[in-house]
Amino acid sequence: MENSTRKRLLSLDALRGFTVAGMILVNNPGSWSAMYSPLRHAKWNGCTPTDLVFPFFLFSVGVSVALSSAPEGKNVPKIWRRSLTLFGIGLFLHWFGEWDLSGLRIPGVLQRISFVYLFTALLYPLDRKIRVSILGALLFGYWILLSFIAPPDSAVPNLEPSSNWGAWLDRMIFGEAHLWKSSRTWDPEGLLGSISAVSTSLLGTMFGDAVRSGERKNVPISKTAFYCGAAGLLLLVLGGLWNPIFPINKSLWTSSYVVWTAGWAALLFGFFLFLESRSGAIKNAIFFPWLSFGRNAILVFFGSGILARSLNLITIPGETGKSASLKHFLFQKGFAGWASTPEFASFSYALANLLFWFAILYWLDRKKLYWKI
Repeated sequence: MENSTRKRLLSLDALRGFTVAGMILVNNPGSWSAMYSPLRHAKWNGCTPTDLVFPFFLFSVGVSVALSSAPEGKNVPKIWRRSLTLFGIGLFLHWFGEWDLSGLRIPGVLQRISFVYLFTALLYPLDRKIRVSILGALLFGYWILLSFIAPPDSAVPNLEPSSNWGAWLDRMIFGEAHLWKSSRTWDPEGLLGSISAVSTSLLGTMFGDAVRSGERKNVPISKTAFYCGAAGLLLLVLGGLWNPIFPINKSLWTSSYVVWTAGWAALLFGFFLFLESRSGAIKNAIFFPWLSFGRNAILVFFGSGILARSLNLITIPGETGKSASLKHFLFQKGFAGWASTPEFASFSYALANLLFWFAILYWLDRKKLYWKI
């Protein structure tokens, strides 16, 4: 989302690309029942490497908004167009393969990205102190709401999946028919969690501000990288201290989760910034796998989602006479037969999927073809 007149920051492309590649890897296993534990989400409280993927992307959205040459918040029609386009693409992905509007899931990943981008871009032109105040109000207000105030359908405040404030609000606004089909009583990308997720992106703008400030003052980028890493460590400490009283939880997008995951994102961003200040083969080798993903992030997210659904929709006759999905056929014939364990077979399928998309994106990058919204 950077303005086209500004020189692209390779470290931001790398951060975004690393994140999108992670999304594709964890979203496309050969079998959902056979996955290595780091590639699974935490069952409820806690944070696995997979739980870092989504907040990393929202953090990069904030950095991107801050690095725009002209503050995007002054172009309100453009912000709304981008946001509504992303929301519509997300709804289309949910409809594709289901072909049913009566049970269409309304919340989702792209829907949350559109919501977070909208408010981050609109808030960014405000004075930095005001943005910090809004960030603090979101973090502490959310903690107070979930931890100390009982929702209307519960006698006491709680953080359980179907009986917290977020679950109640989603049922009231969307109705159970339009929530995550694995529960129908709550949604991991629900509205209240999306409001909290704006905090992640606002934190990202602070690090984007640090880069812009460093550029204005001719501060070496390696020094800015050090500041980002130090701030990331501080956020990790704060998130860890907050965790015992307000657990780190992705589905609720708790305030401790915001701070904790932003800490890891800042460390990675700082690492990429440091690499950008260097030159040589090591820098190029580390950046190389991620840049193509980062420059066509929405295209690959959309394309990989359509491909995955299509492979499940297309059926072919099985050996027993029963039809099987094309994905099942490819997985069984191409991976399950030779892999030493079911988990390795499942991971190999996901990795092959990732390499397939890398080849496409690398070609598009060489041709300077990008899907911009």
